[in-house]
Amino acid sequence: MFGREPHGRREFLEASAGVLICTLAGQQVFSGEEADLAKLTEGVEVPPKVAAAKGAQPDKRIAGEPGAGNTVEYWIQAEPTAWSIVPTGRDEMMNRKIRTRYKFTAWTYRPYSRDFGSPLAAGSIPGPLLEVEEGQTLVVNFRNRTSAPVTMHPHGIHYAEEMDGAYKGAFTDPGGFVQPGQEFQYRWFAQEGTAGAWTYHDHGPMDPIPLYKGLFGPLIIRPSGATPPDQDFFLFFHDLQPVATGLAKAYSSVNGRAYAGNTPTLRASVGDEVAFHVYGMDNNFHTFHLHGHRWEDPGTGQIIDNKTFGPGDSYNFTFTEDNPGRWFYHCHVFSHLHMGMNGWYIVT
Repeated sequence: MFGREPHGRREFLEASAGVLICTLAGQQVFSGEEADLAKLTEGVEVPPKVAAAKGAQPDKRIAGEPGAGNTVEYWIQAEPTAWSIVPTGRDEMMNRKIRTRYKFTAWTYRPYSRDFGSPLAAGSIPGPLLEVEEGQTLVVNFRNRTSAPVTMHPHGIHYAEEMDGAYKGAFTDPGGFVQPGQEFQYRWFAQEGTAGAWTYHDHGPMDPIPLYKGLFGPLIIRPSGATPPDQDFFLFFHDLQPVATGLAKAYSSVNGRAYAGNTPTLRASVGDEVAFHVYGMDNNFHTFHLHGHRWEDPGTGQIIDNKTFGPGDSYNFTFTEDNPGRWFYHCHVFSHLHMGMNGWYIVT
């Protein structure tokens, strides 16, 4: 860890008391103090099916799944990553320096070449985009290099029970309890009718703390043969809390960063087809507001410029860009906005 910071009376009360996040391994976990996941893991028994498997890999398919020629395959490793929430050290919206500490050890999903030959990119929050078309099978070779059992659980796509990636106590399959140093191959099928922007995230026995530390990412299923838009933006709205970071305050973040100039700066040109995919990845309800623009809500057909979404939700919309300028996007929960959940959208 990068150390703790001095803080005022209000921050002290929030950090020292906090709110109850969950109970893990019989221990209460509070928002104001960092969770020791390695120690908490010691209190969790290895589920019977995990112990019996001894690393054996199930080959579980579902009806209608295509053959090997229609498969998309990834190699993903969960690993610790040094992370800066405010890499510029500034809040461009308010034109001020951030004086509190903002570096911590995140846990990230990192992409590798075939058979984990070499890293394809740095570990990041969110993890790499997993992309597949309807009718294709998505195979994810997963390796755990963290200090606790973690997993990959997908939304929106079809899979057999053994491929759920979820901890279920004594009923847990091996994919729901991938121990440190171990590997598991997930097999998910993008059946017809599943097109959309979804997510994947840890759902192991320490859930939700590994997720809060950064173990989540985007999954998109495109219609077969579809042409991607000119600009495809994936934005996760989430808090980085002391329980995950060890810092003295929480940051309201977009893709692991806080404050304009650090959060993703999105760019498009007039005439571009632009797609926004917005996710909620914490315990809060957020809104997505984009200045200077409005769009047709896919669910209601109404013209809107501000959309509410909750934990685990994904919201998607597309429009043709027609308004140049430097625009602001942000959460319209004002406390979240001023704690860093904002960024720039620049149209030329």
